Amino acid sequence: MTRLKKLALGGAAAAVIMTGAVSKSFAVESGAFQYLAGASIGVPAGAAAPPGLYTGFESAEGIYGGMTGNQGGTNTATNTNGGRGTGLGSFIGIVPVVWSTGWNFLGASYSMAVIQPFVTAYVGNTGAGTTTCVDAAFGGTQGCVWQQMFINTVFQPLNMSWNLGGGWFASIAFSFQAPEGTRVPGIANPDFWTFQPGFAISYLAANWNVTLNTSYNIYGPSQGVAMNLGGTPFGNGYTSGNQFVGDFHALYKLGKWSFGPVGYFVWQTTADVAGGGGCAALAAAAPAIGCANQNEFALGGLIGYDFGPVDVQAWVTDSIVQQNAGQSGITVWSRVGFRLWGPEAPRPLVAKN
Repeated sequence: MTRLKKLALGGAAAAVIMTGAVSKSFAVESGAFQYLAGASIGVPAGAAAPPGLYTGFESAEGIYGGMTGNQGGTNTATNTNGGRGTGLGSFIGIVPVVWSTGWNFLGASYSMAVIQPFVTAYVGNTGAGTTTCVDAAFGGTQGCVWQQMFINTVFQPLNMSWNLGGGWFASIAFSFQAPEGTRVPGIANPDFWTFQPGFAISYLAANWNVTLNTSYNIYGPSQGVAMNLGGTPFGNGYTSGNQFVGDFHALYKLGKWSFGPVGYFVWQTTADVAGGGGCAALAAAAPAIGCANQNEFALGGLIGYDFGPVDVQAWVTDSIVQQNAGQSGITVWSRVGFRLWGPEAPRPLVAKN
């Protein structure tokens, strides 16, 4: 069970990583830029890692595909693939630093984390079922829109984990993001604050790592800098609807190998608003975007290997149900995690003869 608790980066920190891509003509639901669904898959988020300082690298490659809903297939004059919709793809890199303090408070183990993601994103209309950008409406003759950006840093000052006994662990966490990443007018990186209370539960016994990791994402109003999407500036006050999100997995450890089914869900619980108006005001300001509620459910599988000081995992997810989701389609993930530092065992004051 010790190795299971050391899997990946430890704790629930990876759950609040985010990504995004944006087109000139259609705006992806902006909340997607503050949360990367599926990023905490493989992490036993209910249990704190053993005391120490952890880091690693996680990557996600979003396969170029089409969206559905009022953000996909709306421009039939330029959409050449039967209304499949705007295609999105991205490469996401994530570097976390997680400190499992060894402190106890109210019977819980206390951890904190800082996470820095960066993204290369590309957008365009897929053509006749192909996986390349072919539509001149997106970026002229290139047919694609590219963006490179440092996404807003994730700060997690609070993660408390309780050992409930019998192999069960539960944790609560609080994370936030300030709009301090790449800030260029029209770029996808959000220019608003995000607050994310979270809850996770894990079962770590009999070689099993079964985890559900959830958070409720609360988005602040845009400052009118980075939300000039599709040539339609929402301006100050545009606010993305809040989302209830979760990652889950059921992994079995056989020797140094681990494997099992994985998945995630995204459910938008409130409507977007524009400059103090409700859903109707947003739809009037940007008919191609509308209320843009985002919902998604994805499934996949994971395989991992324990090299001793380093844990490696890879997994693939695919959207089963998706509406206005920037992560639509297949995503290929990988993670390498290791401990930078751990407290040494105390030495005896007097050496034995």
